[in-house]
Amino acid sequence: MRLIRCAACNRLIGSAFVVSFLFFIVLACGCSFSQAPARAPSFTLPERDARQAGALALYAKGILLESSTQGDTNANRQAACDAFRQAVLLDPDNRRPLEALVSALTDGARFAEALEVLEPFLARHPEEVELRFEAARLAEAGERLDDAARHCAVLFALQPGERELGHALVRLYFQSGRIPEALGVMRGIHTRFNDAKSAALPVQWAIHFTREGPQTAERALACLDLALPLRTNKAERAAVLTLTAENRLLLGQTNTAETILLDAYRLNPAVNTAILRLGMLWAVRPDATNRLARRIQADPDGAYTDRLILAATHQALDQADAAADTLSEAYAWRMRQGYFPSESVYLWHAALLEAAQRAQAVERILLDALAAYPHSHELKNFLAYHWAEAATRLDEADRLVSDALLLQPDNAAYLDTKGWVLFKLGRYYEALQWLLKAAELDKEEPEIFDHAGDVLKAVGRDSEAILFWTRSHRFQPAPAVEKKLREHNAFPPPSS
Repeated sequence: MRLIRCAACNRLIGSAFVVSFLFFIVLACGCSFSQAPARAPSFTLPERDARQAGALALYAKGILLESSTQGDTNANRQAACDAFRQAVLLDPDNRRPLEALVSALTDGARFAEALEVLEPFLARHPEEVELRFEAARLAEAGERLDDAARHCAVLFALQPGERELGHALVRLYFQSGRIPEALGVMRGIHTRFNDAKSAALPVQWAIHFTREGPQTAERALACLDLALPLRTNKAERAAVLTLTAENRLLLGQTNTAETILLDAYRLNPAVNTAILRLGMLWAVRPDATNRLARRIQADPDGAYTDRLILAATHQALDQADAAADTLSEAYAWRMRQGYFPSESVYLWHAALLEAAQRAQAVERILLDALAAYPHSHELKNFLAYHWAEAATRLDEADRLVSDALLLQPDNAAYLDTKGWVLFKLGRYYEALQWLLKAAELDKEEPEIFDHAGDVLKAVGRDSEAILFWTRSHRFQPAPAVEKKLREHNAFPPPSS
């Protein structure tokens, strides 16, 4: 260490000698030096540091103004906003004043200004995520959907594994009318994730657009065209086709819709939805039932589908007896061909017979159905409820509905059946537990509340029974429920 100090001293002495030598040379040459005025010491910062310091001071000033409780609050806020803005101009890459300015503008619902402040920063820092999220939110709040979609697209490109970002981008593209881009993002999401959720996305949007009516039917069809190739299951493809037909109907393309509905039924004959819809379409035509009957007579050995459509047409026309008779004929024809009808046809047939008040026929068809489909929980529940209503074979009904509940323990309809069977067996307190659970799961089914009211009446809790009957009547004004309320001087029920 001493050697280093000595070297430093030597350098200092040498430098002094050189300076002295030069000074004397200048004097020798006759040069004179004028005495310069004394100057104050200079503490000038580099420009960049000065700008940062100024920005920090303005930022602090804005914070103080925002938190001030003196003077006019709005004036303080505006002054704070001005201070933050000046700070951003001085130091545009400093996040703190930028975020403070954006927050202040957003609090004042000045979304467009806030977005304009963010745009230059994001252009210089394209990898920034948090503030880009804020830009997307501001653009959407300001109804600048194209800008919101642009920022969301950058975010999704930065984080392609974030599925919800992709969903948000699809929504923004649809809202801004950019249909091809929305479809492209959905296609890309499915390519990346390739799961049930990604395959369901275009169907979900199709359902949304279908509900909005004819003005968005074309969008729904575009989504369904994307969805259909993603579905390999026949039942799912049939459901997509049925929804496609509904949108064709919204566009007034009835013939095309009927063709698609027939394709849907042939693809999945286990479901009657397409047949019932065809029946509704036929019902509005003049002489529809006679025209269908003539078609069946022209091809009696191959018109099973037409028989089902005829039954559905009678049903749409509120001709319950004719619908039940037609379906009975279709059932007999199918059995002669050596085939059982589908489970859904059995359920439909039983429901039509029940509507026609043919109790014995209902029991017979349901017993036949259970012989063909012994594991069907829907058939078991239907027959159990039928027996409960008839107050017959109650022990068997209890066994059937218990079997159904093993498969679907939280099915409110099955819980209602269980409670109703126990009520008919005189086991009121047990029945009440099942019915209250059913009412908790389905808070809008009038029949469940009616049954619960009957059981509460049976155990002497009349005031609670009236409350349940009242709720049932509000959901569906039924004469039988009205009679119970009148008998307890509780009709009309008080307005909700």
